[in-house]
Amino acid sequence: MPQVSADAFVAASPDVARALADSQPVPPLRVPPHVRNLHASWRFHAEGEGTRAIHVISYAAGLGFVATLAHEPTQWVLRRQAARRVERLADAARSRVEAGSG
Repeated sequence: MPQVSADAFVAASPDVARALADSQPVPPLRVPPHVRNLHASWRFHAEGEGTRAIHVISYAAGLGFVATLAHEPTQWVLRRQAARRVERLADAARSRVEAGSG
C-alpha cells in the first residue's frame, strides 16, 4: 500500500502534541477519484525540547493502469495535504507557547 508522509518539529511534548492534534479541526482529505482506500495517522517522537510530528497517509488505488499513471500526482496531492496538517499543528503549538509566555 503506497503512503506519503510529512513531518514538522512541534514545540511541545509528545503527549501535548498528540492532544493538540486530536483537538484540531480535521478538514477532510481531498482524494483523487481513483483512490479506493485511505488511512491517515499521526506519529509523535520526542526530539530535543519538543516533538517530531509525522502525519502519514496510506492509500490504495483502483485500476492498475490508472494507479500506475497517477502515482506521482497522487503522491504529490496527498503529501501536500499531510504537510499542511503538520504545519497547522506546529502553528498551534507555537501559539500555545506564545500565549503561555505572554
